Amino acid sequence: MSNSLHGSKNPGGLIEVLKIALPLVLSALSHALNLFTDRVMLNRYSQDAMAAAFPAGLTAFALSCFFLGTVGYSNSFVAQYSGAKMYDRVGTAVWQGFFLAVFGGVVMAFSGIFAPEIFRWFGHAEHLQVLEVRYYRVVGCFTIVPLLLTALLAFWGGRGKTMMVMAVNMLVVLCNIPLNYILIYGRKINLISGVTVDIPEFGIVGAGWGTVTAGMIGCLVCLIAFFRAENRKNYGTFGKIVDWDLFKRMLRFGSPNGMQMFLDLTAFNVFVVVLGKISPEVLAASGVAFSVNALAFTPMIGMGQSVSILTGQAVGAKDIPTAEKAVRSARTLVWLYMGMMGIMFLFYPEPVFRIFGLEPGVVMELSRTMIKFIACYLLFDGLFIVYSSAIKGAGDTRFAMWVGVFMAWFTYALPCSAVYWYFHSESAVARWGIVRAKEICLWTMWSICVAYIVCCGLVFYIRYRLGAWKSMKVIEDR
Repeated sequence: MSNSLHGSKNPGGLIEVLKIALPLVLSALSHALNLFTDRVMLNRYSQDAMAAAFPAGLTAFALSCFFLGTVGYSNSFVAQYSGAKMYDRVGTAVWQGFFLAVFGGVVMAFSGIFAPEIFRWFGHAEHLQVLEVRYYRVVGCFTIVPLLLTALLAFWGGRGKTMMVMAVNMLVVLCNIPLNYILIYGRKINLISGVTVDIPEFGIVGAGWGTVTAGMIGCLVCLIAFFRAENRKNYGTFGKIVDWDLFKRMLRFGSPNGMQMFLDLTAFNVFVVVLGKISPEVLAASGVAFSVNALAFTPMIGMGQSVSILTGQAVGAKDIPTAEKAVRSARTLVWLYMGMMGIMFLFYPEPVFRIFGLEPGVVMELSRTMIKFIACYLLFDGLFIVYSSAIKGAGDTRFAMWVGVFMAWFTYALPCSAVYWYFHSESAVARWGIVRAKEICLWTMWSICVAYIVCCGLVFYIRYRLGAWKSMKVIEDR
């Protein structure tokens, strides 16, 4: 039952970090693939379905972020218990995450009651609102499925057994694609002995049920593995289920993580909404630019998870030098990847334009400039991912929440909103003209975005270097 750090020849080294991180990177990519295939199938079924699924799905994700961030912090508890060799507490920690997932799922289920009011407030066309409500009432009201999956996967992720995390996520993707296809379009399926099942087309609702069902399959696989005799014996997966003190501790350390996720995503949405108000071409170009940004950012989510796990294990084992070495190794890997992405974005963006089918024109030129802005902040985005994950893995979640939320709103969302309203005011339009005022507004907002991410990277690097995280932990002494 040796943990992943101290059971290796070079704990915290590049190869050891990569062994933990690579499956998590592939898992993050599998989520992106899942979303991409859903959108492609819906777009081919109906452009209205595609248009409705995007805001409805994003709304469901945004509202569930608090619970996802809180439940996801189970990883750090499992990691620290593993590092401290308190293996009998691992199963108990997962159960507390499970209970938090159930609570969050119940709250999200009730949110479906308010779905019509939520999407009426968005002000979209009435026929789109109907589709948005239908989709939300599946994926939003069944948020309990991804929450439970997050809690269960912490059992393997926190111990560094990331191959299992990758395998389950890949299984979910492989189930999701055919389920969505069948339920969106409807199909006749020939079973044995000439029996035929006629499944009607459910459209956008079918996409929701396909995703939910695939997640249920992943949960079932995790539950079967979680309750294996070996895990019951070594990790107490069916031992002490209720631990009120541990539950309160998980809520105390995990809820700031969840709150930061929720408010960060909300701030980003404000930025996107305000960009979209400038012009349809800017909105289209922003969609391309942020899709390109996902090529760099999404894989690094997995790297951030690995940093949090390895830091937690080392803190639990009271081995700070190994934690520092793991963080340095992760930073090297992140910078290598981000550096390559930055070079591609700056000097060879044409393959990306071909993927999106962009023709020469305003949208392509706007996208090209936006991608250059993204290239300017990639290395600092890498700093932010590595060092924020490191301190949160040790338990420094309150600092991450307060500073992260302050910066997201007061150096990003609110300044961008203020810039938009100023350059669309009568005085600004009279001074520069409407076209020039919009142009200045656009690139000022992107400059604020770059400055915000640079500041985030530097602030969390400084916090890490000050070393407050070295004396923190989320588990009890024994």
